[in-house]
Amino acid sequence: MPGNKITILEELKLPGGALDGIKEPKKGFVIRGGHEMEDHFECLWDLFRSIPSLEVEGASVLDEFYWLNKDDPNYSLQRATIDRGQDAHTDGKFGLSEKAQKDIVKVFLATREEMENKRIDEVFGKDFLESNFWLYWRTMFAFEEWHSALEMKLYLHRFIHHIGGLPDFSALKFTKYNQYESLVLPLYTWLLDQGVTFHFSTQVTDVDFDISADGARKQATRLHWVSGPEGAPGDGVDLSENDLLFMTIGSLTENSNEGDQHTPARLDEGPAPAWDLWRRIAQKDPAFGRPGVFADHIPQTKWESATVTTLDEYSLL
Repeated sequence: MPGNKITILEELKLPGGALDGIKEPKKGFVIRGGHEMEDHFECLWDLFRSIPSLEVEGASVLDEFYWLNKDDPNYSLQRATIDRGQDAHTDGKFGLSEKAQKDIVKVFLATREEMENKRIDEVFGKDFLESNFWLYWRTMFAFEEWHSALEMKLYLHRFIHHIGGLPDFSALKFTKYNQYESLVLPLYTWLLDQGVTFHFSTQVTDVDFDISADGARKQATRLHWVSGPEGAPGDGVDLSENDLLFMTIGSLTENSNEGDQHTPARLDEGPAPAWDLWRRIAQKDPAFGRPGVFADHIPQTKWESATVTTLDEYSLL
């Protein structure tokens, strides 16, 4: 499809969503989110092998990534700490008893239906939840005991080839800079070169659908939005059966709030546009999902991250 036929609407003032690493003059670098990457992100790498590097002429973003991780592979000399920086002495061990090992195998071999609507602590016992394996796993993938057992099972399937790299983070690969500069900016630049239109400061609030009586056919007929002075013109656009609409619904970083060295981040439980959009769409047909499963339990789903900004070449991490 020609780029001039593509329009992207973005609520933020810059592209990249949670990958919005940027230097705030009074705070240092602020990065709300990032992806822990590995060799087999097949779709991602298939995309970025075609995106030109912004720094190396004739090379792709994938080339840069491959060279970096070949020359400087990632690993951690101290996987976990206690007592404000003391070595927790996990010593590369998983600490799995025979019972805990059986729990993993049972969950791995279970059907999806057997894991639905269950918490992790309902399918794993105390031995597993007190093991180093669970410490490695939960800190790498941001799991808690009350999270979905089905999600845990699917992660086991997806990342089983990296079990050996859990104790020292050698399973992970990283970009040269933060992911905004290393992934988002090259892709954004390439899309602009192809004629793609971007409208920032534009919040999509609702989508109208033409839904057949039997629910089998669902066609988006109009987008509604509100925008700032630099955003998309008007308040929406009509869609035809020849238009393709792709939506991102919900967000792990929606309503995020930034703290600093002296002020803790504030929990914002107010209106959340990305989730509110999904809620409005879900009311129109059951096939559009149940956003409340993910968004209605803030105490159990909230999370925090921290970014360290060093002022010179010395780091005490």
